[in-house]
Amino acid sequence: MNFQNISYFLQVAEKRSFSQAAEALFITQQTLSASIAALEKELGCPLFVRHIPLELTYGGELFLKYAKVFQKNREMMERDFAEIGSGARGRLRVGVTINRGRILMPAVVHAFHEAWPKIEVEILEESNDRLIEALYEDEIDLAVANFPEKTHGIVQEDFFREEVVLAVSRSLLQGRSGSEMVKAAAASGEAPDLRRLEELPFLMSSARSASGRIARELIRRAGIRPETKAASGNMETLIGMCILGEGACFCPKSLLMDILPEDRAESMAVLHFPDPETKYPVRFGWLQEEKEWSVRRAFIDTAKRVNAEGSQP
Repeated sequence: MNFQNISYFLQVAEKRSFSQAAEALFITQQTLSASIAALEKELGCPLFVRHIPLELTYGGELFLKYAKVFQKNREMMERDFAEIGSGARGRLRVGVTINRGRILMPAVVHAFHEAWPKIEVEILEESNDRLIEALYEDEIDLAVANFPEKTHGIVQEDFFREEVVLAVSRSLLQGRSGSEMVKAAAASGEAPDLRRLEELPFLMSSARSASGRIARELIRRAGIRPETKAASGNMETLIGMCILGEGACFCPKSLLMDILPEDRAESMAVLHFPDPETKYPVRFGWLQEEKEWSVRRAFIDTAKRVNAEGSQP
């Protein structure tokens, strides 16, 4: 049994299609089929029920568990020996939330590659909760996410703190009962009374995101049932609509400031809440292992440095 056949099997098990797996592996379907057939002969049982889509047999399900372990051990072996050699090679899989990726990753990856040019950085952009699942399923080596304080089997390290604010276009407030309160709250930094904003349409992010959960909790506490004008898992989309006056939007402050054009800043009211629950930590997280990986550590240190330099006035 060789590593290549195991890698081919994992790709077919993921795609549930020989043709799609062959395309992803850049090999012919005939080569892939022959590889899987050789593996089945060696194991003495079929691994797939060959209909569309493919289905794993009992033997296939059992082998999948072992194959993932083999693949993980192979990757760890390869990266250890690569570090012994003249220069580290390999792949670092980083998970980051969909909206935060555009802000953080370009500068961080660029700075990281100045010192580690032979490391491929594969970025997975998903919802916050999905990133934690991806860590447990060994789909990524590092996640940048809002983790629960205690997460079994995951090592955490602080990155920075994010604040969720309520953004409202001033054009949306014209003629509405809570407009003066919003303007005063935005000017003074005092917390707005959400009960005065119930008649406003809202733009809601996914409940699987940190900002979505915070928004729903604030609305619940206020005892209001505002109209949802639009909902999306992509915060950039919601902020774009918010700027155009489609609705009020709970959003991460850093993302709002990154997207909001300078010439539109005066047209927006940005409301802050003193509640500590509107500020949450963004952390690095990775599966606990016996040995630290220098490439992952270098990426974390690079991200911290780049973020600190970007925060300086």
